[in-house]
Amino acid sequence: MTGGDPGSGPRKSELRIALAGWTVALDVEGGALGDVLRRVFGAFLAPDAGTPDARLVLRAPSAPRAPPVIHELPRLEVGASGTLRVEGADYSAVLSADRRHADVIGSGRFPVESVLKVMLALALAERGGLLIHGVGVAHEGRAALFVGNSGAGKSTLGGLWREAGGTVLADELVAVWPVEGGGWRAAGTPWNLGTRAFEAALVTVGTLAWDAASRWEGQRAGEVARVLLLNAMLPEPTVEGRGALVGAAGRLLSSVETGRLVFSRDASAAAVVRARLGT
Repeated sequence: MTGGDPGSGPRKSELRIALAGWTVALDVEGGALGDVLRRVFGAFLAPDAGTPDARLVLRAPSAPRAPPVIHELPRLEVGASGTLRVEGADYSAVLSADRRHADVIGSGRFPVESVLKVMLALALAERGGLLIHGVGVAHEGRAALFVGNSGAGKSTLGGLWREAGGTVLADELVAVWPVEGGGWRAAGTPWNLGTRAFEAALVTVGTLAWDAASRWEGQRAGEVARVLLLNAMLPEPTVEGRGALVGAAGRLLSSVETGRLVFSRDASAAAVVRARLGT
């Protein structure tokens, strides 16, 4: 599929999901897979009415490929006509030049979710936003985003926040984007957590560190930027794409509080975060 019109009418095999204000129609072959995807995206299902922003069509391969033992990040390659090719070990996809159509060849939910993440990152980039590997938490309409390397404690912090009765936007992929009139929003995604579709005003971005006593430390935007960029999804593998990513990160960090959450594995971590979000 190479056209740029996502199509206005729903198809019998499709379901629509809404992520961070962006709607995509998923058109998959096979009722069993459709049922699986409905469960995966249950909290993010959107009404069939209206025109979706994008469409993803999954087709079965002519010869099945065995899934890899370990799934790696997809390889991205821009074509001469402006299309974007997404390659995984057991699937491939071509995104149209306007990035609103994805034609995917593969089996099962993994190809759908992998390409969908690329499409969401592209849609956010169009709005000056980012798709970030991190944990997003919210309190009284205000959100904080924390990033760090593997083992930094993102999932642990999310668990502590839930135990304290807080709202976790996501603890794998968090969508962030600027809003008209100033400020940024953060929204959860279906991956890893995915039990509730929720968004809030993003007011704090921080890094993570472990210690016996939980506390908040000031950290300059440039230091936070280095960690943030390592955890931001690059949807366009070009010089321009990298420039846009860096620019978006810079605008974000100049608009919010930056710092470092040093925390222990107890309720004190949630108390420190709640105090920052309550200010």
